[in-house]
Amino acid sequence: MSHPRGADRRSCLPPVVFAAALICVGAFLIFPFGAEVPVPGQCPTGFGWGTPGGTGKAKELLEDQNFEASPAAVRDLEAGIVDERLISSLQATAEEHRVCVTAFKEGHYFLPGVPESTGIPDGYGEAGGLPNTHYFGRAADIRYVEGEPVGGSGTSRAVLGVGETLASIPAGRRPDQIIGPEAWTRRLGLGYEEGWILDRDQLDLHDEHIHLGYIEEDSTRNTR
Repeated sequence: MSHPRGADRRSCLPPVVFAAALICVGAFLIFPFGAEVPVPGQCPTGFGWGTPGGTGKAKELLEDQNFEASPAAVRDLEAGIVDERLISSLQATAEEHRVCVTAFKEGHYFLPGVPESTGIPDGYGEAGGLPNTHYFGRAADIRYVEGEPVGGSGTSRAVLGVGETLASIPAGRRPDQIIGPEAWTRRLGLGYEEGWILDRDQLDLHDEHIHLGYIEEDSTRNTR
C-alpha cells in the first residue's frame, strides 16, 4: 500500500525524537511565547492557571505566583464572594509559602449528597448546627503547601510554616476558625485564644487540609 510523502518522512524520524517534537508543539499551543508556564506540584494539574479576573484584593491574590486554586475557588474570587479578611490572610500566607486552595464556597461539601446551606449539617461531628462559614465566603481549605499534600505532612517544615505565618497575623485580622491535622495542631501548641479549634472530632475531620474561617461577619473571637 502506498503512503503520502509526508508520512514517509515522519516514519524516518526515531520514535523518541518524534515524540519529543510532538510534546514541544503541544507545549507551544498551550503556552505560546510570552505566556507564563506553571510551576509543577503546587496544585493538581489544571488548577489555578489562566488570566486572572476579579478586582481589588481578589485580583491581587490570583496574580500572586505563590497562590493557586481550583477552578471553583478561582470563580468565587472573581465573583467577589470571598471575604476580604480571608483574602488578606491568604495573601500573608502566600508571602512566605506556596499554597493551593481547593474550596471557598462553590464545590465545598461536608457530607456527600448533603446540599450546602447556612448551617453545618448534623452528622458532621459535634459542629452540626453551627454556622457554615464556607457558605458565606468566609472560609478556605488549603490542601497543598509547597507542592505537598497537607494530609500526612502535618509536621513537615512547610506545613508547620503556614501555621506560624497565620499565628503572626494580628488577632483582629487572623481567622478565628483554624483547623488542621492533629499532629500539626499539637506541634504548633496554639489554642482557642489564637483561633485554633482543638475539638478532637474536628481534628480528625480535617486530617487532610487546613481550614481557615471567620465565624462572625465583622469581628473575630481571638483574644491574643
